[in-house]
Amino acid sequence: LIHDNFLFYDKLARHKKITYTLHSELEDKEELFDPNYLELIVNNLLSNAFKYTESGQSITVTLKEENNYLILQVSDTGIGIPINKQGKIFERFYQIESEHVGSGIGLSLVQRLVELHHGRIELDSEEGKGSTFSVYLPQNINTYKPSELASIDNKNEEEQVYSTNSKEMYFIDTEKVENETIESGDKKRGTILIVEDNNEIRHYLSSGLAELFNTLEAGNGEEALEKLKENEVDIIVTDVMMPVMDGIKLCRNVKQNIRTCHIPVIILSARSEIKDQMEGLQMGADDYIPKPFSLAILTTKIQNMMRTRRRMLERYSKSLEVEPEKITFNAMDEALLKRAVAIVEKNMDNIEFSTDEFAREMNMSRSNLHLKLKAITGESTIDFIRKIRFNEAAKLLKDGRYTVAEVSTMVGFNTPSYFATSFKKYFGCLPTEYIKKAKG
Repeated sequence: LIHDNFLFYDKLARHKKITYTLHSELEDKEELFDPNYLELIVNNLLSNAFKYTESGQSITVTLKEENNYLILQVSDTGIGIPINKQGKIFERFYQIESEHVGSGIGLSLVQRLVELHHGRIELDSEEGKGSTFSVYLPQNINTYKPSELASIDNKNEEEQVYSTNSKEMYFIDTEKVENETIESGDKKRGTILIVEDNNEIRHYLSSGLAELFNTLEAGNGEEALEKLKENEVDIIVTDVMMPVMDGIKLCRNVKQNIRTCHIPVIILSARSEIKDQMEGLQMGADDYIPKPFSLAILTTKIQNMMRTRRRMLERYSKSLEVEPEKITFNAMDEALLKRAVAIVEKNMDNIEFSTDEFAREMNMSRSNLHLKLKAITGESTIDFIRKIRFNEAAKLLKDGRYTVAEVSTMVGFNTPSYFATSFKKYFGCLPTEYIKKAKG
């Protein structure tokens, strides 16, 4: 297992011109370890070593057994770690000040996985000379509880799904969660825009969410705003710390623009202080998830948001009333919808009233008005106008003071026959039958 993982970095070593060797004294010995965990341990230690080792230097992996411990050592002749920083490097999110960017959680994860083996990890480092990380995993079977030992018939028990390298700042699940599958029809799946400047993490999130949703990617807030001009997006998932435009500014832009303010924004951030979360939420973010977090939790939150939206649209489609305060999530959308209702009501008997005129009175382009109404109500502009008119028609018919012909004129239809046909399509019965039912 160590040999296979060692080979993954062989190409990188050649590319960086690093002398890269593996010494093992354990060729044919059987050892006690969890293969998933050990793979993560060695990958994190190696990716760390390569990050801080320059061309012409060396990295050595050693594998041996001493005093009933399996010992894995990863040594490098890289930059080394100052003595005053050595005590902190296993803390989550601690990073040595250097030009090397990483997640700051790899070593914290390694330590946790070593502890799960009832083992220990030691560091020997000197600034300017290099570092050696030594992992000790006990080989006495009595160290482990019976429940910790894999039985022969239990090989495929729950699969631990920690991630490797810099991705583990995102992924802390200890078991895979079965997510409900969403119909593969594009609209049903919904579209998630992932905004993250770290390529590896962005692709990782995108591939993780792509099983259930359509995904779009952007490397910073500015790119995300461009994507929003060209695509219909259901939910935005954004990191905070990014160049050009950060996640907080992106959130502010999204929430203050009438075209996009309906889109929920989930902020992901390693800055888990309450004041940081408050800043995100005050900018209108719909949720704030501190890193590291479980991909399953992010997926479930997205599903819940989309389910809530679907239920709301279903309720709206079954109801005759257009009630802005019940179907909007923010003040801008509520005000827009109230204005839209008022404009249609003002033009109730205007036979000439078109979607062009509607858009003009709303001070929006026809396509923007259509997209906005579709996003809030799930219906097109024409359907929105029709709903308000038929709602009024139903009230007038129930009232019983007007003939069908009079009602058809009052709600903007130019002939009673066209009104009757449209009414039947909408309600499933003719206006005369509707009156009878209302009296009955």
